[in-house]
Amino acid sequence: MSIFAGSSASFNPIINEAVNEVDRQEFVGSRILPVQGSDTQTGKYVKILSNQYDNDISKPRAPGSNFANTSGEYESASFECQEFGVENSLDDLDIANAQTDALLDIATVAANQLADDLMVGHELRCATALSGSSFNSTAATAAMSVVATATPIADINNAVMRLNANGIFRGIHLVMEASLYQEMLQTDDMRALINGSGTMAWATDQVARVLGVDDVVICKSQYNSAMKGQTASRTKIWPTNKYYVASLAGGPFSNGGIGRTLAYNARGGQFVTETYRTEQPPASVVRVRNCVDEIIINDNAGEVITGA
Repeated sequence: MSIFAGSSASFNPIINEAVNEVDRQEFVGSRILPVQGSDTQTGKYVKILSNQYDNDISKPRAPGSNFANTSGEYESASFECQEFGVENSLDDLDIANAQTDALLDIATVAANQLADDLMVGHELRCATALSGSSFNSTAATAAMSVVATATPIADINNAVMRLNANGIFRGIHLVMEASLYQEMLQTDDMRALINGSGTMAWATDQVARVLGVDDVVICKSQYNSAMKGQTASRTKIWPTNKYYVASLAGGPFSNGGIGRTLAYNARGGQFVTETYRTEQPPASVVRVRNCVDEIIINDNAGEVITGA
């Protein structure tokens, strides 16, 4: 029995499970802007301004008088989940001799490749969202390549202190592209505390403790920037001349963090895999899609260090 039942696209739970569970390239967009389901495709959300927090406004009350009074100031921001998707037609001639199990393997491989393409787009949009944010920007003391004078420990510690001054204390991460991270580890500043002569490397949790952050997100993802059919050109998605110190959190917006990836629940959430038959030409078609919007919800929760 074919897993491609008819010409109407139908949800395929077997393939969908494989797409969601098999991880190939290390995409970090969903760590930086975690997926949060939304019951509406478009809408508004409330942003509570930083000047509404931690104010010393309580006063002693005399008999017959009222308690101290205050008012709240809020802003609203909008979102719009857009649908992204890719299809792959598996021509009958290519799978004519395949049995059902073999066909399922071929379909799963195709779905995984489509999911990768979808995740590349998400990763690029997450990188663009951070780059286009209004995070406070501070120049690095020196570029990481200047190993003798670069001071990433102080630069990052100072960024953490600025976040603390904004009232941000939880889930503070260093977000850095992989090659820049390796350059940072080879600066004299870091070698003196972490790997000494360079013969020993510490885990990211140990590096995080030295830098005064809760965790490190190393951005390794790349994509093929060449047109389809041309010689592949692997391009880094995340910047190599700047990095972020930011609060990351998932779940309800009240949990904090710099942002979320909103996924429209009615269109399947983060990933949906569908299959259908077509006879023009005769083929079995695999489709992977999602409906999302990557948003920054709190510019005060992030710092960007430039000139790194």
